[in-house]
Amino acid sequence: MDVVMAMKIEELYDKALALSAEVEDNFLELGRALRRLQEHDTQLFQQAVAKSKLGRRKAYYLVEKLPIPRARLRRLGWTKLQVIAGSVDADNVEELVALAEGNTAKQLQRIMRGEEPLKDSNCVLLYFAPEQYAKFRYALLQNGAKASGRGLIGKEEALIKALRKAEPGLGKVHPAGKGGGSAESKKSD
Repeated sequence: MDVVMAMKIEELYDKALALSAEVEDNFLELGRALRRLQEHDTQLFQQAVAKSKLGRRKAYYLVEKLPIPRARLRRLGWTKLQVIAGSVDADNVEELVALAEGNTAKQLQRIMRGEEPLKDSNCVLLYFAPEQYAKFRYALLQNGAKASGRGLIGKEEALIKALRKAEPGLGKVHPAGKGGGSAESKKSD
């Protein structure tokens, strides 16, 4: 390997590390840099993966070549691409990309797990201290949630099951405008 090529590979390594700091914004450029690095120096590619803390699976996903125009991939975004990454192949790439384009990331996750997507759903974001989260997680696991990596699957159903045990009248509460008003109106009855 000549000196000029070695310098370019080192620059590519530095570029990959810099881009990996903001994967969601730079996933296409990062994928291209990692792919080129892997093609020219697999050892340096491995070092970049380790130093960036991307993880091997994510890094190898980024270097895969999908036969999809860059503008379309960019519109999909990193989150949706991650959801379909484990299932995509040459035969189903168009179908899965179209599925990703037509659904939110959360709906897409449910579809990829073989579940029905939720329509008109609401998102609740909670912040817990470590001790509170341990109790929350335990309660969900005791009520049917399943551990999956660092997260939980079926947490929504498990939370409602736990709440029904704690508040027996919960079954009578309906969304506002759909058969009976909100929890506040039910409490006063």
